[in-house]
Amino acid sequence: MAAKRRKYKGRRKAGKKRLLKRILIALLVIMLVLLCFLYLFVAYYYRDRFYSNTYINGINVSNMTFEEAESLISSEVRAYVLSLEGRNGVFDTISGKSINMHTVYSKNLVEIIEEQNAFGWPADLFNKHIYVVDTMLAYDEELLKEEFERLAFLQEENNIAPVNASISEYGDNGYELIPEQPGAKIIKDKLYQAVKEAVEIMKPKLLLEELDCYEKPEITSEYPPLVQALEEMNKYAGSKITYEFGNKVEVLDGSLISQWISVSDDFVVSFRPEEGIKQFVDYIGKTYNTFGKTRTFKTSYGDVIKVSGGDYGWWLNRPKEAEELLELIKSGTVVRKEPVYYQTAQQYGDDDIGDTYVEVNLTAQHLFFYKEGKLVVESDFVSGNLAKNYGTPTGTYPVQYKQRNAVLVGEDYQTPVKYWMPFNRNIGFHDATWRKEFGKDIYKTKGSHGCINMPLEAAEKMYQEIQRGVAVIVYELPGTENYEVKKDERSKKK
Repeated sequence: MAAKRRKYKGRRKAGKKRLLKRILIALLVIMLVLLCFLYLFVAYYYRDRFYSNTYINGINVSNMTFEEAESLISSEVRAYVLSLEGRNGVFDTISGKSINMHTVYSKNLVEIIEEQNAFGWPADLFNKHIYVVDTMLAYDEELLKEEFERLAFLQEENNIAPVNASISEYGDNGYELIPEQPGAKIIKDKLYQAVKEAVEIMKPKLLLEELDCYEKPEITSEYPPLVQALEEMNKYAGSKITYEFGNKVEVLDGSLISQWISVSDDFVVSFRPEEGIKQFVDYIGKTYNTFGKTRTFKTSYGDVIKVSGGDYGWWLNRPKEAEELLELIKSGTVVRKEPVYYQTAQQYGDDDIGDTYVEVNLTAQHLFFYKEGKLVVESDFVSGNLAKNYGTPTGTYPVQYKQRNAVLVGEDYQTPVKYWMPFNRNIGFHDATWRKEFGKDIYKTKGSHGCINMPLEAAEKMYQEIQRGVAVIVYELPGTENYEVKKDERSKKK
């Protein structure tokens, strides 16, 4: 019995082994079928897809169809935007979409998939597949031109022409440089070419200032002829010549000089001051010349009279003054100037005689010499012989000079004198030692050839005190023939 039981147990054990073997075989078969199915499934999957770990132009296209990969690779192109920044804060864009921008491949992506061995996928499952495919960007150039024409930079309100540098009108600060204005006027061909090149390399931004695609002013602040013209004009207009006529001042400066300056479009300066200077000098002469004018004079007798004639007074040398002015202006001089005179007076103003003068009353045959307001000489005299038509002329005259021991020469005489002080050509004051008396009505029939004959002592005193240019007022005053001036009235009466 025991033997049977051992035999039975052995058979059961052998049966279990056979069953286990069969199960294992079945499992292997199933696994093989599954693996085969998986292999075929994956092979089928990769028949139109890229392997895992596949990169095209650096972009991971693993497990993608060629459409998906092409779309991914082209997504940057479709999203591309070119930004343009210009002057005055003007900004605009051109998008890739607006110009139908797309990618053209030198090799079709399908060919890469077809070159894969779908059934050989197990061998390439863990390998890295890298492809570099030449691409070319394409776009619709007509659309690009349309987009370009609508850019804000080309619109009238933003397309501002440049302005050349120039010279201002004359003002408080003289002539000033007006700087050029760059404006914002586009050089269209240049900008279009820059936009086109930027699109073709997908450049993200263009700074128009850096592209140098704005029209530039032809004349800048550094333009040498402009700078030279400005300097020349300001040199002339910077002249300032100041004249002082007593308490009155006349100034010749840029406000007038600028009227004589012009500049051409090519910055050639024309300076034509001659007529303007002449007019200015004429104005000075007419305003301040007192030569030969009729003067209001208060005599030592208390009467106020009009004295006309004579050649005393300011007399401007107009040609010489104009010549000197021209040179001063050409050199841009700032100066206080004394005018050039043929003849001067004692002071400026309506009273150009001052308080030093000789008053000669032909009617009374009496004279007064005031110096700085004080009477220094008073004397009778003998004037020109009326009977022989040698009467002394009335008027206001300057003492021409003074001379010791002169010889007075006429048609029928030669007379030596010790003190000679002419004031009206060959008429003057001098001593007359041959006369015994002076004054009264001697002059009417026994007068001089026109000179004022004086006693020696009076002539000497006058000679000592008088100077060239002192005014001599010669007048007639009826009713003063026998009039005696009180001593306390003998002071400056003007």
